[in-house]
Amino acid sequence: MPIIWHFVIIINEISNRKFLSMKIFNNQQFKKLHETTGNTVLSFFIPTQRHSTDGYKTDKLHLKNLLSKAESELVKIKGLEEKEAKEHLRPANELLENYDFWKYNAGLLAIYIIDGELEYFRLPLPQTESSYFIGKRPFLLPLIPELNDDGQYYLLLLNLDRIRLYEANRDSIYEIDIDPEEVAVSFTEEESEMENMGNLQAQSNVGEGGAMFHGHGDGSDEEKKVTILNYFHRMTNMLEPLLNQRPLPLFLAGVDYLIPLFQEASKYNALKKGHVSGAFTGEDIKALHKKSWGIAGPYFDENREERVEDFRKKKAMQLALDNDSAKIIKASISGGVDTLFLNTSHRHLWGTFNETNYSLSFDDCPTGHNHCLIDLAAAHVINNGGKVYFLSPDKMPKESQMVATLRYEI
Repeated sequence: MPIIWHFVIIINEISNRKFLSMKIFNNQQFKKLHETTGNTVLSFFIPTQRHSTDGYKTDKLHLKNLLSKAESELVKIKGLEEKEAKEHLRPANELLENYDFWKYNAGLLAIYIIDGELEYFRLPLPQTESSYFIGKRPFLLPLIPELNDDGQYYLLLLNLDRIRLYEANRDSIYEIDIDPEEVAVSFTEEESEMENMGNLQAQSNVGEGGAMFHGHGDGSDEEKKVTILNYFHRMTNMLEPLLNQRPLPLFLAGVDYLIPLFQEASKYNALKKGHVSGAFTGEDIKALHKKSWGIAGPYFDENREERVEDFRKKKAMQLALDNDSAKIIKASISGGVDTLFLNTSHRHLWGTFNETNYSLSFDDCPTGHNHCLIDLAAAHVINNGGKVYFLSPDKMPKESQMVATLRYEI
């Protein structure tokens, strides 16, 4: 397996139930969830602690309380017998007894039970409250920030002894374990291997008129820079296809002379200007987080301002919608929305969408058969290649639950 992402994990097998192998959470996985439906689909979202002082009792209590509430609702709104409800929730209840499961927390734990089959994701996203939803399709809004370039970024530490890749946001940073069999993570080790091979070759040629071999480390500074540049070309060719599975802004850290060499070698479109200067190692993760956010934070602030300004310009061109939730939802489902802005304080809009006559119906509350239409709209926007951003009420372009920019006039 080329890469293991600590924060997105789908375990192979628990209690004899089959699961997917470890994968990067990307748009393809999101699309699969978006296109999944079932008779009974439960979605759970739980805040978890990366490090626990109580044996993860707090985290498990969040899930236990949600499961208790969900069991009651399955009986009440889905009309299941109590025994049936318990059986639907059994895969999640089994997690409460699995201590090892809770050792890999990363912020948000998302659990889906789709007609009795369990799937879960760990995402490095801040989550303060637990919640659950019962319906006929997965609830996806909490996962969307992981796909956005709004506050999530990569940090690549250019240490020639060991290249290290991190994903970070304002509140957290996680190292991504790169398989050295798939990505050349150490320039120093490569040089050592080349030198050893050269020495062996030289020894075999001694007495036969062969010349002594000198390692790549010999020579002038300029020659070494060329050697490092060639290494970066090889390394980026291996690493960047993995980054492109879920492209986020990439910032660099390392001693100054390495930065332009990497920039010359890289073809990654989301490589950003500015870097964290210094000779860091993997032990300096806290300092790297603080210094990198000092660069990434202003970048994201500027991007948010540009998006809001873009909304105003498109509004004047009849290419933006506000204060018309039904129209925005329909435009999102049809593929007409390029960017959807959601108020972080928005209220759920429960209802159903009729694909046959392209109509919406709204309900006062969840029924177990309807869905939050804001979630449905956002999922369609992502699935159609658009962007979804969450803004605090004071940052919204308009005083509304949601606004959108359009690909074409409707």
